[in-house]
Parts: sequence; structure tokens; C-alpha cells
Amino acid sequence: ADLDGSTVTITVHQISVAGDIEVRNMRGVSALGGFAQTDYWVPFGVPVTYKVQQFDAGGVELGYVLELVTQVDIGDGYAVLSDPLAPATAVMVEAHTDFGGLLRRSRQTRVYRAGYQTRALMGLQSLLEDVPIRCQTKTLEDADLLEDVLAAGQFLVRLMPSGGRLPLIFHVVVPSPSQIPVDVQYGGEWVQWDLTATEVSRPEIDIIVAVINYQLFADT
Repeated sequence: ADLDGSTVTITVHQISVAGDIEVRNMRGVSALGGFAQTDYWVPFGVPVTYKVQQFDAGGVELGYVLELVTQVDIGDGYAVLSDPLAPATAVMVEAHTDFGGLLRRSRQTRVYRAGYQTRALMGLQSLLEDVPIRCQTKTLEDADLLEDVLAAGQFLVRLMPSGGRLPLIFHVVVPSPSQIPVDVQYGGEWVQWDLTATEVSRPEIDIIVAVINYQLFADT
């Protein structure tokens, strides 16, 4: 892209029906020389546009350049669960038929009655709560990967839009994950996972565990 001559730093934006999101590790990076960055949190099944936002030395915005459109698809009936701060910790699972089948939000509410009048005082509506994301893994390797994702605490859930009305970028916690080894006792590897998720806000910090280390980069 041809940057404005006064550009010192850039921020890359991922724009889709999921919203306008700054690509992790691409906020306020130096515009000198070339750059490359992988977006590990692209929503599935929808067009995604990447734009570069320019800033001068004083932090003043100089507009956008570049408009690259792409789309990433996975199979219907599958979901990808990943640690947003350690992209290599990720696994694709088979979604149960009720995956995302109950979307509930709550808000603190107090109801007051005075004579014939009834009034309610309400707080802000919550993010999604108690969402079933039951799934299954068919190999013990994938089961181990899913355990690593769950151990991270907060993780990211993504699936195709045909999977229902779940947010395409769905950050969650699962306080009490349960696994049911279906046939492992008979030498199989099929494990079902009974997971109930609560939506949380997207973490703003950058990747803390790189996908590759410097030695692997140097060897390559």
C-alpha cells in the first residue's frame, strides 16, 4: 500500500459483520520498512476487509489505505476453540446439535409498587450467559488440545454463520467443564464435552505466547 509520506505508525483493522476490530499485535506498529502479521481471529464464513489506518508522529490520524478482502470457511457443524493469547493452542471440534441453542442475557432489576403504579429500576444488560456449547472430539490428541484451551481460562469460539445466532467472534469462560469418555474404556478415542459458556469482553493485550519461537524462525 502507498502510505502517506507523514505516516510513522499504522494500525490494521479487521472489518466484517462482526464489527471493526483492531488486529491483535498490529496496533501502533512502525510504518518503516515492510511488515507481516497473521490474523488468528478471523471470523468464519463472511467477507472480511482489512484496512490500514495511518498516524503521523504526533498521533494524528492520516486516513486509511489498502482494502484487502478475504473469507475463511470451515465445515458446517464444526467449531474452532482457541486461546486468544496463544494462537497455537487451538482445536477444531464437532458441535452438538444444541451448540449455541440457548442465548440468555440478564440484568439486575428491582420492581417497586406505589399504589396503582409499578416501576422498575434496571441495570445494564449482560453479555450472553449459560450458553450451551456442547461438542465432541474424536481423537485423544484433540481431547488433550481442548483441555489445553479450557485450561487457559478465557478462550475464543468461532463457527460458521449457519451455526445459529452466536457472535462470530465469541469470547467466553467455562467455569465447570465436563468430559464424558464415550468409548475410551473400550479402546476408542471419542470424548463428549458438556460445556456451558459465559460471554466475556475481548482481551485487549497482544499475543503473549508466540506461534513460533526465534530458533524455529532461524532454522527455517
